[in-house]
Order: sequence, then structure tokens, then C-alpha cells
Amino acid sequence: MGILVSVFRLLAGLYILVVSVPALLALLGFAAPMLDLFNHLQLLLFFGTLAALIIALPLFGLRRLATWLAMAGFIASAAIFVPEWLSSLAPRAAAGSAQIVKLVTHNVFGLNDDMQRVAAVIAAENPDIVALQEYFPQQVQGLDRLLRPDYPYSVRCAGGKRANLGLYSKIPFDREMGGEDCPTDYDWDRGQRTAHIIAGFTLANGAHFSVLTTHMDWPYPIERQQAEFAEIASAVRAVEGPMLVVGDFNSTPWSYALKGFAAASGLERETRNLLTYPELFTFRGMRQAIPFLALDQVFQRGLVVHELHRGAESGSDHLPVVVSFSVAP
Repeated sequence: MGILVSVFRLLAGLYILVVSVPALLALLGFAAPMLDLFNHLQLLLFFGTLAALIIALPLFGLRRLATWLAMAGFIASAAIFVPEWLSSLAPRAAAGSAQIVKLVTHNVFGLNDDMQRVAAVIAAENPDIVALQEYFPQQVQGLDRLLRPDYPYSVRCAGGKRANLGLYSKIPFDREMGGEDCPTDYDWDRGQRTAHIIAGFTLANGAHFSVLTTHMDWPYPIERQQAEFAEIASAVRAVEGPMLVVGDFNSTPWSYALKGFAAASGLERETRNLLTYPELFTFRGMRQAIPFLALDQVFQRGLVVHELHRGAESGSDHLPVVVSFSVAP
């Protein structure tokens, strides 16, 4: 019996070490971008360190290092995770008499071939504007004809791995960006790796706003994503007036990297603790998963967001994000 208790304590100590050390290192991510990678897993670290503390208190008591390590890890994770969670509970401004615009942003997923299902999810939300990421040429053939009757205005990028984007609208464009930022030469290996679409709109009440959609690379290599953040921040600063920025940022709101992008671009993030990935994972076919990463973001400048929620499953590994907003007076 004594051997079993010793083994259990050893395993518990290893578990405490595995979850608490990354939580402590993540807190220092502002100084070392490599450590910021741990912040993308803050949902797992928060509940992992909470479990570690619950295990440590009765097993080791307050006199053992393991308990203090678990406590330190939990406090470090909570310092990052809890403010984000609390901010998601804040009420949003009522719409009143403002003219509401509804937008759906969605990573379609390159392995998703059920465009009827994607179109049905979009139709159920009935947005004014649809922003699509990971929207490959083979998917365009099926989805474009389904969206065109309701969304006659559109623009598309078709470049490298992250540069396949689409923007559909019921509202006419009054400004559409040039081809240097939105490639149409699809080439997975040699094409432009990332891209962004910017379009301007004028509403019936005369209010004007712009929409930018993009798709970033994963956080590693760090320098690559930093360069992409800098490029989009520069594009945002070059556009005057109210603006909505949406897309798959492959970065969570717990990271210093995404906080830095918001500061550099002058945008305010509206997606709060919104878990959208992975809805599916690939292992001997597609398997259902539970999202634990908040990768799909909505930012704004000069707008009022009245409602924001996740959309229904569409056969993608991402859930759509639906946002209703108005142009601020």
C-alpha cells in the first residue's frame, strides 16, 4: 500500500510540474515571444492548474513545494484567463434605431467539400456580408453559385496557403482594393502566402465603413506571424473611418501577440473568450472535437457591436462567427 501511495504522489508531482511550469512561463510571454506560445493554451492551463491545486492540497499539504508550485501556476494562469472570461460577460449596447449590418466570418476548411451545408449555415443567419477564409478554387465552384443570387457583389483572393479569401455582399462596394494585396494567381507552393481583402460600403443612411478580412499563419515560426501582424496593422492604419476587421488570426486573445496587434492597429477586439477551433480533427477521417482555441476574431474601429455569437457547424474545423453592428454616430 505504501508503494502505491508513493507512486501516486510521484505521478501527481509530475502532473503538477507539467501544467504549472508552462503557466508560469506564459506569464513572461511579454518579454520572450517564444514563451508567449504557451498562452494559446490558457484554457487548458487554467483548468489544468486548478486540478493540480485540488490534487496538491490534500496530498501534499501547505508545507510541500508541489503545493506552492500548483498554487503559483494557477494564479499565473488565472491572471491571464480570468479577465478575458469576465470581459465576455459584459452586456452590449442596444441597437435602438441604428441601421444594423450583419456579417458572418468563416474559415471554410480546405477539406470541406459540402458547400450546400456551408450555404445553408450562411442562409440561416442571413447576413448582409460574408467573409470567407481557406476558400479554395475547388470550393468556389460549388459555393459561389449558391451565394450569388443573394450576394451579387463579391471579390476573391486565390494565392498561397493562407491567401484564399472571399468577400460577398448584398451591399454594393464603394471601394475595392487592388490586386497587389489580393492575388488571383492560385499557386499553393509559390503563390502569395497570405493576403487580405478590403472593401468599403455606404449604407442607405449615408454612413460609411470598411471591412477587412484575412487569414494568418500559425504562431510558429514567431517571426513569420509577427511580420503578418505588422502588415495587416499597416493596412488598417492606411484606411480612414469606421472599420471591421475579421478572419482566422490563428492566435488566441490570451496571447501577448494578439494584444500587441490590437494596440499597433488601433483596433478594439470584440470576440471575447469565443472558442471556435477545432470543431473537427483529422485522424483516420474526420472526428468530432470540442473547440478549445479562440482563433477567429472580430476587431472594430468606430463601430458599435450589438451582438456576436458562434454559428452552426458547417463541415469545417472552425465554427463561423456572426456579428451585428452599426456605424457609431
